[in-house]
Amino acid sequence: MSKYDKMLEVNHKQSVEKIQRAKLTIQEMIEEEDKVTVPKLIQKTGLSRGFFYKNPEVRKAVDHALQVQAGM
Repeated sequence: MSKYDKMLEVNHKQSVEKIQRAKLTIQEMIEEEDKVTVPKLIQKTGLSRGFFYKNPEVRKAVDHALQVQAGM
């Protein structure tokens, strides 16, 4: 395995872990009836604002949480 392949593997693993951390935090906030906001997610996870807006999977989870909390 080349260094490049190894680097890609490590980056992918880190990305998956970040997505899991974000989605778990969102789910916990819903269960605790804590209002889900991007600033709170940034504080709880340590991830960047852009991560929550640019990552489609995480953005979908945030949008879903907002809809659930709005009573839709």
